[in-house]
Order: sequence, then structure tokens, then C-alpha cells
Amino acid sequence: MDATIIIGLIAGILGFLGSVIAIVAGWYNFRKTQGNSWTMLRWRKEHLEDLIRQSEQPMDAPVNPTLSKWIDDAKEYAGKLDIEELKKGTRGKCCPDIEAGLVIDTKLNELDMLIKEGQQKFQAKGYPQPEIDITGSAVKQVKTDIWELVSQGGGAGTICIHGIAGVGKTSIAAAINNQALTEPRLFDFVILVRVSNGANLWRVQEDIASVISEKLPADPNTDNRAGKLRTALTGKKRFLLILDSMWQGFPPSDIGIPELTGGRKLIVTSRLRSVLDSMGGNEPFVIKPLTNDDAWTLFEHELGADNLSKLSSQILTRTKIALQDLQGVSSAIKHLAQTLKNICQKNPRTPIDAEWKEELNCLSRSATFLENRNRELFSSLGNSYQNLRAETQPCFLFCTLYPKAHHIETKKLIDYWMWEGLLGSGSLEEMRSNGRRRLNELLDTSLLENASEVGKKVKMPNLIRDMALAIASQELFVKAGNNLANFPVVGAPSEGVVRMSFMRNQLGVLLLPEIYRFNKLSSLLLQDNPFNLSHHSSLFFKFMRNLKVLDLSNTRLSFLPDSLSNLSNLRALFLRNCLNLSDLPCLSGLNMLNALDLSGTQLQQWPTNMDMLTNLRCLDLTRAKLDDFPFEHICIYNKLEELLMMCDINSTGCVWGSNQVRDWNGACVEWLPHLVHLADLQLVFLNALVFNNYMNACPKTAYGYAITSTYFKFFVGGFHSAGVESNLGENSITVIGDHRIVLPKSTSVLNLMNCPNDLRSLNMTGCLGDLTVLDVFALSGLKYLLTLDMWQSLKNLEKICVRRCENMVGIIQPDEGASPGAISHSSLSELVLVELEKLENVCGGQELYCEKLTKIGVWNCGLLRLPKVRVVRGTSPIEIKGEISWWDGGAAQQGNPSVSEGHPVNFQVAEIPDELASSPSQSPTQQC
Repeated sequence: MDATIIIGLIAGILGFLGSVIAIVAGWYNFRKTQGNSWTMLRWRKEHLEDLIRQSEQPMDAPVNPTLSKWIDDAKEYAGKLDIEELKKGTRGKCCPDIEAGLVIDTKLNELDMLIKEGQQKFQAKGYPQPEIDITGSAVKQVKTDIWELVSQGGGAGTICIHGIAGVGKTSIAAAINNQALTEPRLFDFVILVRVSNGANLWRVQEDIASVISEKLPADPNTDNRAGKLRTALTGKKRFLLILDSMWQGFPPSDIGIPELTGGRKLIVTSRLRSVLDSMGGNEPFVIKPLTNDDAWTLFEHELGADNLSKLSSQILTRTKIALQDLQGVSSAIKHLAQTLKNICQKNPRTPIDAEWKEELNCLSRSATFLENRNRELFSSLGNSYQNLRAETQPCFLFCTLYPKAHHIETKKLIDYWMWEGLLGSGSLEEMRSNGRRRLNELLDTSLLENASEVGKKVKMPNLIRDMALAIASQELFVKAGNNLANFPVVGAPSEGVVRMSFMRNQLGVLLLPEIYRFNKLSSLLLQDNPFNLSHHSSLFFKFMRNLKVLDLSNTRLSFLPDSLSNLSNLRALFLRNCLNLSDLPCLSGLNMLNALDLSGTQLQQWPTNMDMLTNLRCLDLTRAKLDDFPFEHICIYNKLEELLMMCDINSTGCVWGSNQVRDWNGACVEWLPHLVHLADLQLVFLNALVFNNYMNACPKTAYGYAITSTYFKFFVGGFHSAGVESNLGENSITVIGDHRIVLPKSTSVLNLMNCPNDLRSLNMTGCLGDLTVLDVFALSGLKYLLTLDMWQSLKNLEKICVRRCENMVGIIQPDEGASPGAISHSSLSELVLVELEKLENVCGGQELYCEKLTKIGVWNCGLLRLPKVRVVRGTSPIEIKGEISWWDGGAAQQGNPSVSEGHPVNFQVAEIPDELASSPSQSPTQQC
């Protein structure tokens, strides 16, 4: 047979077999698909049943009638749809597979229509928002916590979100908006409103109305508009209203937001804590900047691994430092990554280290450069500045005079503002109160942050500082903390500069380049520089005639240029802790001077012609070594509001005596009442007799002696040797030796030390009711701390601390005439007892009823047995610290110090704290 015929025959057979296989495979796939279709039908029915179950869950608001009808129709349809019966019905047909396909398609279409209709019935109406990835574990957790509140039927109606610009408040708002839109049956409407910058109440109402397509009357009366808006929002039934970026706060009812019940929720985001407070709600969620690790993760993600690999290790290190300067602000981090990404894209095959290094250098050198690189972020930050009150804006810009990340002492900052003339006029207390309000405004807007203990120190975020420097680049010249050894010639400040700071550098000499002219200069901050060279220019201050504030504190200056005398507009001169400064030029030309700080200097002679400084309001001679201060002429300074003259063992010239003390030639307390404007007074008195003479010279009221100053710190009979006045509380008196003094009104802290006299109990008179802290040390002859009458008089006492009183046997002296029962006190919260060898009890075996007592510390008081203590039910546990040997040896032998019915007591083994173990270092004034 011919080979061609054979090949054709084989090909035909193979073709036939292929057709048969294709038919079989097609039939198999059809049967398989049909089986899957029945499964799909079953799943779609289960989806419908899930929707029905969700729709039947209890709701905070009435169910829409159209939704009720859908529920009835869907339940009826699902009840009739029996898939197994449908299967059986198709098997007896002539073409069962085709019949089954038609049935399945029909039922799937009917189910899809019902499901879609149901979703439309109870899925919220609103507009999806563009979402930005939320980065940082802490920020993601905040979003999760917010959603949990949003999705609860009850709970908080108003949810507040707080944070600085760029940390992700708007991103969270958008994410919550989008999630609420997809969550079935949670809300009827989701409304996100981006509030116009600086919007007033009328504008906020307009912003909300525009989003919900509601036309409000052009009526200036916001109450009428609120009524119309309230009606419109009430018609939305269950709604989620998100007000993003609020700049002013208004009660929701004033805006026109109906009562937040029945499934209604309100979310408010703002940079201003005060705005959130006025909107109601609980404690706001605070969006904090990213941690360093999260910031780097975000930077890597935005840049991409390929681009990151192009950086050398050295440049990578510098990049991480630059990233830290952005302080976790996610929008700024993304911008930095995008900048580097653009450089990588421009140079896909060449090294980028040089260009990126120059970019980093420019960013670190110039705030204006950073502003140009990231205008969107700086515009957002600038909104916070623009929304400050006009009088607060220069106070904010003044903060840039400090080095980057510097912890700024709030009291010092407010004083700078005050002497610059930024706080208006009035008494020191009035102006400082105004300053505290402005400081709170800056904290509220997150333009400043608390840096340590609230109220003591603040700091300015780096990005905020860069923005402020860009705003005031023509008025400010700041080279603070730059390690400069000389005043710069290149890039010198312009003649129009108003405030200049060279603090915290390595400047050695007061010598300016000849090009410097500062006719508008108002503040010059030079503190924390060595200035340890001797060839200072005598003309240094010649071209600074408008200067108001000059700070040379913490320098090693031994003298000052003569041109200082020409500063006729100077308001404040700070020379604090100039430890080498022993002489001053004539200051008679400074006739506008209000504040002079010579504390911690070596000045031994009061400068000549100082009687010309009759406008002095603040004089600080703390720890100064002056021996010839003209105390007899103190009345010349009759505008003084602040006189600080604490001394130590190295500065004994400022002890105050009395004209009733024989052979006393120093300062006399009888002169002090002539200073009628004093608001802050810090002095050392020779002894208790002199102090009581001062009290007798003060006016006496029905409540006791009232000294003229609002704030005071006094040492009586001695002083601490290391300048601890800053560690003492406001309105404190420390008595060394004889403690029989008359307490003035408003005394808050009383420290008694080193009195050997045999006393049954303390012997004090005067105003005891304001005392909050009583600290007694080394009163060796004292048997009891207080009589029962004194205990009851100290109604505001919060803390008692008794140490090294070797003969003390009890805290409260028993009173045989008193009725039995618990000894009570309404304010005492802490009791500390140290090294009291003979102390046996606190209150003679009676119960102690102290409703606020939470802390007891006992060390080296082996005989002490604590009384039974009763406190208010539900208060914090009583924490007791001391040695385990004392506790196990029967410290509570007379009954555990606890409330009946099981109020908890926590005992903690602890060593004596250092501040209690050490002896206060003091010197008696008799040795002066």
C-alpha cells in the first residue's frame, strides 16, 4: 500500500479519536459546571438569608417601611426556594441538563436582584473618600478604637480626634467614612464635611448643608439656619457626620446637629484641643507622631527598596538623622521620600549620593528651602499660625530664638515676652497671666508641646520651628546651638533684624564685625556662651539703641563693655550665674530698666548711680555676694514688684534684721512695708524675733497677718548652703532653730529644722488653715508633733513628713478631755516617718479617719504600730512603704491599716528615698 495512503488513513483515525475525546470532555465539563452552579445557587441563597438576619437585628431607629416590605418579600422567596426539589424536578425532563441550566440561571438572577435591592435598602448613602494608607501601629490602633465606638449602637455620640498637622487625622476620617459606607445597616447616611479654614458658625452650617444638598436661608441669624439644618439632618435618621479640620468650636445644637441618639454619631477632628472641648464628647483620641521605627518603615515603603539600595551607608545615616528632624509627621516623611525618589528617577544609572547630600544640606540650612520643597505641608502648618490671635503671633515667633528641640522654661519665656512689650501693660501678675493664656493658646494649637512636667517647660516641634523661621526670616536671625566660635561675617543679619539669638554657642569675645548695624534690634540673647576672652569691644552695644531685652546669663564674662550704658531703651538685663562678673559699668543711663537679674554673680559692690533706676520692677540678687547694698535706700525702688534676695553660705550680705536688734547695721524689715507693690518676695531673716517683727509691721486681717506679696519664700534663722530656693514650693517658710513664728496668711509649705528645745508639741500661731505641707527635721526635744487642736486647725494639710526627731513618741498629742472615737482629717493624703526611734503611735491608739490618705512611708521606726485607718469606700488602695522587718514584726499589731469590709492595702519593701535619707544642708544666720 502506498505510504501516502497509509499516512492519510492514520491521520483520519487520529482526527476521529480527537473529536470523540473533545465531545466527552465537553460533556464532562458541562456536568461539572452544572454541579458547581447548584453550589453557587445554594451560596447565593445563604447570602440572602444572612442579609435577612442582619436586617432583623434590633435597631436604635425605626425601620424604614420600604425595608420592612423587602424583608417580608425576601423571607417569602427564601422559604419557597427549595434547591433539592428543583434538582428532582429537572431529572425527568427529556433534556434534563439543559432544563437544569435554565432553572439555575433564572433563580440566580432572581436572587441577585433581591440581594442588590436589599443592600440598597440598608446600606448607607454617602460619598467615598480617597484613602491614604494609615501608617504606624499606634495610629492604626486609634483608628480601630474609633471604629469600635462608631459601630456601637449606643455609647459615645461625639468622638473627637486631636493632633498636629500632618499626622493623619484626615486619613482616619476618610477611612472611617469609607468603612461606614460599606458596613450594611449601620447608618442611613454618612456625611463627611471638610470645614473651611477659619470658618465661623455660619460657614460651618453652610459647609454641612452643601454636602447634604440642602439650601439654607441666607439669613445672618444662625439660630434660624440651625433649625432648618436640624430638620434636614433629622430626616437622615441614622447618620454619621464627620466634621474634619474644625478651627472654631461650637456646641452641636448651635450648629443645627440634632440630639445624638437613635444611631446618630458625630466625629470631629481638630488641631485645637479647645475646639474639641467645646464640641462635647469624651477625652479626645490623640494622633501622635510616628515613632522612629514606624517613620523609617514609612520612608522605606514610599521610597522603594531599589531606590534605597542606591544610598551609601554614610548617606543612609544622614538620611535617618534628617528623618528624625521631621519628628514623625507622616506627610513630611512621605514628601522627603518622594524628593529622593525623584532624584533616583532622574539618575536611574548614576550614583545619587552627591545630589542627595546637597539636598539634605539645604534642608538643614534653610527653613525657606524646606518651605519651597513642601509647600502643601507648610501651607497646612501656616494655617495654624494664621488662626492665632494677632497678639499671640509674635509670641509664637519669639520661640524660634531657642535652639532646635530645646526645652524652654515657660516662666523665662513669658518674662521675655513681657519685657519685649508683647503682653500689654499692667502689673507683673496681670501680664504674666496674659502670657500664660497665650502659652496655652500655642499648646492648644499644637504649635508648642509640653516638654516635661506640665506647665514647667515646653518645646517647639522642628517642622513648626522651620515654618516659623520661614515666616519671620526678615525679622529674626537665629544661630542658636550652632557651635559658633565667632559672630558670622558671611550671611550676617540684615539691619532690619528685630530679634537675634546666639545662645548656646562657643563665642569667646564680645566683638562684632563692622558690618553689623542693629538700629531695630529689640531682643539679643547671648546666654550660655563662654565669653572667656578679655578683649571685648567697648563699642559692642553702640548700634543697638532700641534694645529692650539683653541676656548674658551663664557666661564667664568678667566685665561688660562701657557701651552698655547707652542702652536707654533697655527693659531687662539678665546676668544670672555670670560667676566671674565682679564689676559693672555705670548703669545710670538705663533709666527705662524694669528687670535686673544679678543672681549668682560675684558683684561685691553696688554700682554707682543706681538710684537713677527708679523704674525697677524686678530685682534678683539671689546668692549675690553684695556686702554694700544700700538697704536704707530701698524705698527709692518704690515700683518693685519682685524682690528676690535669697542667700547661701557664700553670699551672706542679704540677711534681714531689725532696728530692734542691738548693733544691727544691715537691712531692716521695718523698711519692707514701704514697698507697697511687692508681689513676689524671697528673703532670709536673722531669726524668729526679726520675722515676727516683720509680721507685726504687716496689716492684720480677721484671718491673720497678710503680707503685701502674693508669693513668697522665706528662710528664718538660717539658710541652705547650696541655693535650693528653686526647689522650695511657692509660699514656703523654712525655719532653722527657734520655730516660734507667726504664720502669715497663704503659707502653704512649712519646713522646721534643728531645734534642740524641749517641747511637748509644736508651738505656732497665726494662719494655720492654708498649710498644705508640714516637714519637720531634727527637732530633738519634740515629744509630739501636734496637739489635737492644731491637728484640727490644719484643715488643708495634705502631707506630713517627720525625720530624725529622736525623742518623739507620738504624732498627735493625746487629749484627755476629748471624746473617744476616731481622729479625723479631710485632706491628709501622705504620711512620711523616718528615723523616729521612740515613736510608738500616730494618734494614741485611736482610729484614724482620713478619707484621702493613700501613702504611708515608714523607715527606722521600730516601735511604731500603725493605727487602724478608715478611708472613703472606693478610694485608691493605701500604699505603705518601709522595711520588711518592721512590717513583719507587727507594724499593724493593733489591726491592719484598712477600711472595714476589705479596703485594700499594698505594702512595698523599699529603701529610704535619697531625698529623705540625706540631711538638709543649712547654716544659722548667727554665723553670718
